[in-house]
Amino acid sequence: MTRSPSQLRADAGVTLVETLVALFVIALMAAAGAIMTSQSLRGARAVETRGASATALSSALAMISADLAAYSGRPSQDASLSDPAFAFEGYPPRADGRVMVFVRNGWQNPAGDVRSDLQRVEYIFADGTLTRRSWLAPDPGPATPSVDQALLTGIQRVDVRFGRGDTWRPEWLVSASGTEPAPQKAEVRFVFGDGDTLTTRYLIGGGA
Repeated sequence: MTRSPSQLRADAGVTLVETLVALFVIALMAAAGAIMTSQSLRGARAVETRGASATALSSALAMISADLAAYSGRPSQDASLSDPAFAFEGYPPRADGRVMVFVRNGWQNPAGDVRSDLQRVEYIFADGTLTRRSWLAPDPGPATPSVDQALLTGIQRVDVRFGRGDTWRPEWLVSASGTEPAPQKAEVRFVFGDGDTLTTRYLIGGGA
């Protein structure tokens, strides 16, 4: 029986063209798999970075909240002794980076050191970093040790305002005489370098 040319080609096995097509499809699948793997790795790294940033942000906000909630109203003077004593200082922030200064209570003392449970705390924003500075005494002198803790980095701008009742101000100062009532709340707005913004509010001294 005479076979047709098409039957002869079928019996001859896979042709060169079919082989090339199959190899091309395999190459496409491999390339797609490599792209998906690369994207997955980049995504995993992004999630890890965001997770670390979220942890740092959560810790920073918790620190600010705890400090403001423990506001004591006790007057305190700058360690340089160049500025007058204030019971509370709030700025929008100031030219030297100062944002908030006050004395908090409830400073834990697990080691049982001979010291007060009052602590002078200062928040500073400079060079894209929000720093918490604390002293070992509520009335520090030039030789009193201080501790700087970088809470947040990569910040483009910090906007702050302080409120009591329906009144909000970007700057709030309470003198040592206490003639001006302390603010009951604070609003802090962070603008990050990637364009994200976050607005947070806190009670000061329990909002009393």
